[in-house]
Amino acid sequence: MKKMKRMKKLMKPIVGAAVAATMALGLVACGGSNEGASAPSESNDGGETEAIEEMRLRASSGVTAKHFWDRGFFTPLMERIDSETNGAISFEAFTSGELVPLGTEFDALRQGTIDIALTFMAPYDPQRFPYSEVTMLPLLESDAVIASTAMQNMMKSDRELKDGKTYYEIEFADKGLVAFANPLTEPYVLGTTRQKIESVSDFSEAIRLRTASRVHEILADNLGITAISMPITDAYDALSRNALDGFFYNIPDWKAFGFDELIKHAVEGANFGHFVGHTAMTQETWDKLPVEVQEKFKAAADEIIFDGASLTRDETEENRDSTMEKGGEFTHLNDLDPELREFISQAIVDTWVEWIENLEGQGHAGKEMALLWRDMIVEAGGVLPQEIMDME
Repeated sequence: MKKMKRMKKLMKPIVGAAVAATMALGLVACGGSNEGASAPSESNDGGETEAIEEMRLRASSGVTAKHFWDRGFFTPLMERIDSETNGAISFEAFTSGELVPLGTEFDALRQGTIDIALTFMAPYDPQRFPYSEVTMLPLLESDAVIASTAMQNMMKSDRELKDGKTYYEIEFADKGLVAFANPLTEPYVLGTTRQKIESVSDFSEAIRLRTASRVHEILADNLGITAISMPITDAYDALSRNALDGFFYNIPDWKAFGFDELIKHAVEGANFGHFVGHTAMTQETWDKLPVEVQEKFKAAADEIIFDGASLTRDETEENRDSTMEKGGEFTHLNDLDPELREFISQAIVDTWVEWIENLEGQGHAGKEMALLWRDMIVEAGGVLPQEIMDME
C-alpha cells in the first residue's frame, strides 16, 4: 500500500468515472466497479462464506494525514474493512480537502461526488444539523476517551428528543444518512498569539478568536471577546496574518496544523468542549453493502473510535512540549486570579443556558439535547458545574 503526497490510496486506483454494472447483488459504487468480480469473505469459524461482490468506495477527509482522525480512525477503519473482506470492499481515500473542502461533505454525498465523508462536520452546519454541537458545551473535567464514550452511547440512545425521535434519528437518519462518530477531540483550550489572559480586563472585543460552532460564539460573547467562525484549516493563515489573535482548539492537533509555532499563551484546566465529526454515507450507499459488511463496518467503528481517542489523549503532552519549545506557555485555570477564575466559570454556565434558549427559540429540543449530553458525559466520567447538574 503506497502513500502519495496528495492522495492516499488503499487498494486500486480510480480508473475513470463511475461505470454502471449489473452485479449479482446489484452493487455499484460511484468511484468505479469490477463487473462480475467477487472475493470470498471468511466466516467466524475460519471457513469461507458467500462471496462479496467487489466495490470501490470513494472517501474524502478534510484533514491532513497527520491528524489523529486519519492516523487513529480513518486509515485503521478502511484497512480493517479491506482486510476482513479480502479486498472486496476497497477505498479511494483523499485527504486534506483535496477532493471535497472541509465542511462541505454533506452536499458532496448527496451529489454523488463521494461515497463516504470521513470528516462529516455537523457542527459547521447548525442550520441543518442543530444538535451535534452540544459536545462543544464547556465542562469542568473530561478527556477524549470520556467524550467519545458519551458520544457513542448517545448515538445509540433510545431516549426521545422530539416527536418521538432520538438524537440519531433526527440528526442523521431523517436526512438519509448513516453515520458513525469519529473519536472526539481532547478538551478545547483558549490559546492566543500575543495577549496573555491574566485578568478579567484582558478579555475585550479587540481579542478576535477563531470559533468552531455557535456554542463557542456564545461563549466568546460571555467572555467579552470577538468570535470569528472559520474552518480550522483556515486558521493558520489567519493567525499568521494577525487577522486572528487566537482560538479555541484542542492541544493535540496543534503540531498537525503548525499552531505550536504561533500560540504563545494558553489557558488550560477550563474544558471548552470537545469537537465531534462523523464518518457518514447516504442510506442508499449503505444499503448497497451486504449485511455482513455492514456488521463488520459497525463493529470496526465501535472499536476503533477508542483507539483514536486514546491516541489523541496521549499526544497532549507532546504537543504542549512542542509549543513550549517554541516559546509558548500554559497557565492553569486554578492558577489564575480568583476573580478571573470565577468569571470564566460563570461564562461556562451561562453558555449552557443561552445555547438551550437559542435552540428552543428555533423550535428545537434544546433542553432535552443538553440534558441528554450532560447525562451521557457524566455517566462516562465527566464533571460539570453544579448548576448544570441541577437542571431538570
